[in-house]
This record gives sequence, C-alpha cells and structure tokens, in this order.
Amino acid sequence: MCMANFEIRAKDGLARVGRLTTNHGSVRTPLLMPVVHPGKSLIQPQELVDEFGFEMVITNSYIINSHEKFREKAIADGVHGLLEFNGPIMTDSGTFQMYFHDLPREEIDPLAIIEFQKKIGSDIGTILDAFSKPDVGREQVERDVELSLDRAKLSVGIKENMMLAGTIQGGGFEDLRERSAKAMAGMDFDVYPIGGVVPFMEMYRYADIVRIILASKKHLPINRPVHLFGCGHPMLFAQAAYLGCDLFDSASYAKFADSGRMLLNSGTVHLENLSELPCDCPVCSNTTADDMKSLPNLEKSQALMKHNLFVSAGEMRRVRQAIMEGQLFELVALRARSHPTLMEAFHIMTTNMEQIIHSDPFGKTNSIFYTGSETILRPEITRYHTRLIERYPYRKTHSVTIVPDIGGRPFSDTANTIIDEVRKRTPESTILLFLTPMGVTPWELEHVHPSQQCIFPHSIDNATKSSVSEKLDEFLGNTSFTSLVWFDRESPINNIIDSLKINQRIIRVSSASAVLDAIGDSSQKTDWTLRKLKAVMSYQWDSNAGNLIDKMPVQVVLSRSTSKIRYVKSGDDILFTMVPTTGLLTPTYTGGLALLDAGISQDYIVTMDNEVAEFVADGKSALAKFVKKVSMNLRAGEEVLVVDEDHKLLGTGRALLNGKEMIEFSRGVAVMIRHSLNH
Repeated sequence: MCMANFEIRAKDGLARVGRLTTNHGSVRTPLLMPVVHPGKSLIQPQELVDEFGFEMVITNSYIINSHEKFREKAIADGVHGLLEFNGPIMTDSGTFQMYFHDLPREEIDPLAIIEFQKKIGSDIGTILDAFSKPDVGREQVERDVELSLDRAKLSVGIKENMMLAGTIQGGGFEDLRERSAKAMAGMDFDVYPIGGVVPFMEMYRYADIVRIILASKKHLPINRPVHLFGCGHPMLFAQAAYLGCDLFDSASYAKFADSGRMLLNSGTVHLENLSELPCDCPVCSNTTADDMKSLPNLEKSQALMKHNLFVSAGEMRRVRQAIMEGQLFELVALRARSHPTLMEAFHIMTTNMEQIIHSDPFGKTNSIFYTGSETILRPEITRYHTRLIERYPYRKTHSVTIVPDIGGRPFSDTANTIIDEVRKRTPESTILLFLTPMGVTPWELEHVHPSQQCIFPHSIDNATKSSVSEKLDEFLGNTSFTSLVWFDRESPINNIIDSLKINQRIIRVSSASAVLDAIGDSSQKTDWTLRKLKAVMSYQWDSNAGNLIDKMPVQVVLSRSTSKIRYVKSGDDILFTMVPTTGLLTPTYTGGLALLDAGISQDYIVTMDNEVAEFVADGKSALAKFVKKVSMNLRAGEEVLVVDEDHKLLGTGRALLNGKEMIEFSRGVAVMIRHSLNH
C-alpha cells in the first residue's frame, strides 16, 4: 500500500478537516486548487499563495507535454521550476482536454503520460481515464468505465514514489459509479477523484452530482482524500464537502472572468449588469462597478480573476470553519437557497442521510438552527431519537406526563413546578416528557445535546409536526403506562395530541397544579440525581453502564451556581465529570475501571497494540496506526475506554475517529486521552 499521507482532524457529516502530506509540504483539507496554465496565467502560482492563501495548485501535464518550450523546461527543472512554485502541485493527464476538444483516443498514451508526470516531479499525478459525455447511452458509459479501469490497473503499477489519483467514472448512472468505485478502491491509489461532473455543473444538474458523489463515496476508501474534479464554483463547495469531498479544483475563476462574470457564494453575476459591486473582497472594496467596467480588457479580466479567487478562497475557509464548529449543515442549507437546482440537490442529500449519520460525530456542542423542514433529518436529531428509543431505562410507569414546549428556554424555567414534583417521585410512579419540534425529551435527559440546543421558530412546518407526532407515538409504543397527562399550553405542536395513536386514558389539563393533581401523590421517594444519572449513562453507553449506580455507592455533586450535576464520586474518588455543553459524562481513570467492571459494551472499548501501551498509559494520544481492535459501531466523539491487548485499562478519552476509520487509517489520532493510568 502507499505511504500514509492523509489524516483527519475534525468531522461533520461526511466532511473532514484533514491534512494531506506531499513531497512539497502538507496542506489542509477541504482544499481548493486553482488551475494554472503553464503559459498564460495572469496570476502567478506564488501570488495565489501570498495574496489569496491557496496552498496547492493543479496544472495539466498533457498541455506541458504538448508544447516543446514547456516540456523541455519541465523535464530540466521539474514542474515546480516551470511554474516557479515550491508548494504541492497536482497534474491532470489530459482526460478533460480529450473530451472538450473531441480528440482521438490514441492522442495520449495512458502509460506515457504517467511516466511524464513522474519525470517532471508531480506531487500527485492522475491517470488517463475515459470521460463519458452526459448525452451518450449506457453502453458507451459502460465501455468508458471498463477502459478507465483497464488503464487504472496498468497505471497504478508504475506510479513508484509519485502519489497517483485514480478517477471514478460512470456518467450519470449510479450503479456504474458504484461499480467503478468498488474496482478502483481495490487499487493502491492515493487520491480518488470523481470525474466527469463538469458537464453536469454546466447544465446546473446539481442533483445528479449529489447522486454521483453518494454512489461513489459508498465504496471509496475512507483513508484517502476524495477529489471532485472540475468543481470550482463556490456555491457548491459546502454541499460537496458535507458529502465527503476533500479536494476541489477551479479554472472557473479565469474562465468566468474572461467572459465578464463574477463568482459569488450564491451564484454568478455579469459585471455589465451591475450598478454596485455586491462583494467586500479587497478588489471590490477599492473600486466601483462603473470603474471596473471602464478598465482595459486585460486589466478588467485580471481584476475579475482576483475577485473570483478571493470569493472562492473565502468560501473554502468558511467551509473548514463550519466543519470545526459542527455547523456545516446550516451553511449547506443556506447555499441551497441560492438556486432552485441547488435546492433540488439538497433534497436528494437530505433523503440519503442514512449514508451520512454514521460518520457524523457524537457529542457535539453547537446550537442547531432551524433552516427548514430538513432540520429534523439532521444526524444529531435522528441519532438522539434512535438512542432514546433503544436505551431509555424507564419503560414501565404508572403515568406519563407530556409538556409541549418550543425549547427556546431551559425546561427548568418553563416547567419548574412540574419538574420539582417529578423529582420527588420514582420513575415507576411517573415519567415526564418534554415535546419540542425536535421530538421527545425525557426530563432526565433535558441537558443532553441537542435536546435544548435546537432553535426553532414559533411557526412550525407540517413535516416537522408530523415527525414529532411519529416520534412520540414510537416512544409511547415502547413504554408501559396506565394514563397519560397532557399539559395543554401555547405551543406550535400542542395539537399533536389529536393525532396520537394510543389506547390509554388521556387526561388533558391546562395548569401546572392540575398536572400535579392528575399524577397524584407518591409515598415512594427517590434520589432524583441518581435517577437522572442512570438515564444519562444508559443513553451515553448502555444499560450495563446505567446499572452501575445500582451496584456501587456513588455520590452526586451539584454545581452551586446551576444545581446541575457536576461530579459523580465514590468515596474520595471522582468517577465522572458532566460536561455542561453536552450533558454527557467524561470518565476519569477510576470511572473507566468502574465501567469495565460493569461490563460496558465492546462498542466503547479501543484495544491498542502492547507496543504503545506505556505511551498511552502516560497520557499520550492513542494513534490510529496502533489500534488493534475496535467495534465498527463506534462513532467519532464518543467517550471510550482504551485498553491493551490483555484488556488492562490504559486510559479514557474522546474518540476522534469512528471504528472503521481507526482500523483503516495509519496516520493521525484515534483517541485523545483525557485520563490515564499514570496521570
């Protein structure tokens, strides 16, 4: 296999902030590579770094090889000398030129172009694949896929020390994309471009691009970056990144400028149609629309190029920051409103969230802002409901009390009287559910993300209401109870009671005092902190973890300022700390031992090679290359136990990768250790 050259630093959806290492340095992903023509670029490669902040460029080896003056200098000084650029350079093979100029297939020798890219010192070369035009039939596309695969097999065998990109083809046929991706995944490529999408972009067929990406991503190795070839418009960066594309390239900044067009995050505008410049980039901030129009053609084109580069670079920075903050979905939703065809693509994405949810990290802290009916499909909300159904420990009770709420303020502010009474009772007596546009939140999990981090408007769409109704029906269908108390109050989802599918008696009340009368008094008393703790531990890990508090004496320490759980102790030892921003627990080393003794699921145990056991025991990060065993069910963001091959606890910490990534990556941190054996 090839050298380890890619690692993940942060995740959101299928998006990754990562680091790709080449012979000429490391770069951050998602990454945009401006296309540089070796002979006619108005903006030089070094300017792209110094003025705009780009880290890598892409040029065309076919063009270099086809012109004697370029070819001789590239052979003598390398492609870096030709471009006078010391950063990483990727080279294309000429596939697009063959498509665009309708060149005969014998124009470029597929192996000779690989040898040429090696000779000129490309950091990442590209195979000569067969580009399928979007208007050709399936049989032709199948032939193109097979030809691409045949060339890939020959090319990958001669790549030597050059990183090589193996392009996925298949036109608009999802099954052919999957076939191509499966076959290419079995070959030792360093980068996996998804090719043939430029015609779809030119025809605004963004929905097809989403289908193509999803079909390809199903089968591509997760430890290699994915390049969306020819995607250079900033309006698509966010959505493509959310779907797992790590690299992009753009000739659009120059092509659009040559025709007097300006790229914006929300689309494209013609300079001639503008009376104002709708941009605050350095170019637009220092001139006017009229002044730019009056420039000589060459100067005007250069100014437009710079504008296009500033906008493109800024959008890619915005995408990376959104991934770091766990808020890329909101940016995707915002960009989708820019054009009807982007919105169509967004709908395709949101109906395929099951492909995204396993990659999306657990334990996020960010607020979730309503962007439309698609908000309820977000991985954070779907995962919360799934875990609730699977793991909520209190399934048998006398009465269920439901309090509709918009969720804009803490439940302790809007229903404090009811909460105070429920705290005095056992879960066998009553359970309390808050019903928000996100779904069902039992009182015990009121602080668990995203139960009180979802910001919805007071006017709720019908799809969201229907989702809430279905979630409540599912929860109640998994709960044994005698009566249901519904607190009628002003809420956009209060009328959901009319669609409930239950047979038990419903008592409707309109005041907190009436709720208390309905649930009745209870002679049994309970420690509410232990009740809440058991629910959180069951939700976060499993029932064995939740039952831990029944097996050992623990004390819960509350925050003096908020009265929320702060620590869980056993004697003088702190077992767990509750994180205020997530409502979840972080185990200390002693807490990790308690979880091991309780029989916590293997889904939360990461086994390391004994070779690095001492390093992890000393508090060093657990690196992916030394992970020996881990569950494929583990998700990034989980609090896990790290053990050696003899099942001895080395430390506890937060998983930065999911289980599959820990096994497949040989670079980067798998678990960030919080507490360890020796520290």
